[in-house]
Amino acid sequence: MQETRILAQFVSETSFFDLPDTLVEECRIAVLDTFAAAFIGTAQPWAQHAVALARELGGRPEATVIHQDWRIDVARAAFANGVLIGAFECEPLTGSHACGTVLPAALALAEREPCDGRMFITALALGFEISARIARTAVGLEAVRGFHNPGTQGPFGAAAAAAKMLHFDTDMLSRALGLAGSCSAGLLEFAWSGADTKRLHLGRASQLGLESALLAQKGMRGPETVLEGRYGYFNAFSEPTDLAPLVDGLGTQWAIQPSSHKSYATHVTHQAVVQAIQDWKRVHGIGPEAVRRVVIEGVPRIMEPRHAVRDPDNVMGGQYSLPFTAAVALTRDMAKPLVYDQAAVDDPIVRALAQRLELVPDASLHAGHGVFPATVTIETADRTFLLPTEPHKGSPSNPMTWTDACEKFRRYTQLFIREAQANAIIDAVAVLHQGDQAHVKQVARLTAKAP
Repeated sequence: MQETRILAQFVSETSFFDLPDTLVEECRIAVLDTFAAAFIGTAQPWAQHAVALARELGGRPEATVIHQDWRIDVARAAFANGVLIGAFECEPLTGSHACGTVLPAALALAEREPCDGRMFITALALGFEISARIARTAVGLEAVRGFHNPGTQGPFGAAAAAAKMLHFDTDMLSRALGLAGSCSAGLLEFAWSGADTKRLHLGRASQLGLESALLAQKGMRGPETVLEGRYGYFNAFSEPTDLAPLVDGLGTQWAIQPSSHKSYATHVTHQAVVQAIQDWKRVHGIGPEAVRRVVIEGVPRIMEPRHAVRDPDNVMGGQYSLPFTAAVALTRDMAKPLVYDQAAVDDPIVRALAQRLELVPDASLHAGHGVFPATVTIETADRTFLLPTEPHKGSPSNPMTWTDACEKFRRYTQLFIREAQANAIIDAVAVLHQGDQAHVKQVARLTAKAP
């Protein structure tokens, strides 16, 4: 079966008016929430290093880098913005981190090529969908093989979105996807030490996916069986799998619905636990010094070895660790994302809590649709509290609304931009679906650093 070509035809032939109204709304929410993550990313030293390198390497001033007062070529803008978006574990998850791989490529290209808001949303939805379908079809790619999903499948989504904006037909789109397949890269080894490579994967996938589309436009050809071929993506990166989910229900069953967002700057599997702890603190007002014992009993997925490191020495390592993040949640208000900093990692109270926190996997529980069930038991000197988790705000079962996204955007950006700029970005994203010819370029430039 020609899965690569079927996906290419789907991208080529789908128009804005084929998108469900609910999906259009979810894409607008995703854009705003992604910008919130990028502004937070500008405060992180690891992201600053990547952005500084992009500027140092130079390029034509074609595209905006978020919260910077200079511009650069579209490929390096996609790289820099992808790194910013993925810099602090708070970007949307729809399409397996596709907001950090697809959106930067589409946003950069929209500053160079004519693109109205409807085309932009269409390109995002299609790039997200390609990413999601490739991600859900692979078996054991992360847990067994050790690859990082957005790094490996991200170039396909970025290439698809860019190709849509460039009006490729099915043949050229197939070639662009073929080129993107040789850009797949990203190892999960960062999980054990909190290394900065995870921060680079989204930006690099966005850059290389965009470049794949631009190379196809110049006439270069990638293999048109890049996904299903004997030496294609799934045989290289996945355990043996059924390729039917790649193409089943295309255009009628959207893999990216319902959407998936985060409430807290930590791994998605830990969101519900953090929310339960934060809600408990708000009701009872008990400080960490009163906590004698903490037990988290839950679905094994949330406490795999890569998520159970108890003594990280950096923020990335902490954000990837359930016991450490739970300890941070017990000591800080994680609605304020920047509290998860190196001071939190070095805090002796946090480190002591993380060491003695008990993890109990329950094989009878199962994860699904963004839900990772668990019960948190907190014991003090005289009381025991049982905190069953619920789907966190932003999960598919408790979706983020436009109002929620606006509140989160203002809360995340208040330390970086003035209220007038925040309102201008919100207003511009709100009407993306109306399709004004110059609107996407305007949105991109509104995210630049104000004079």
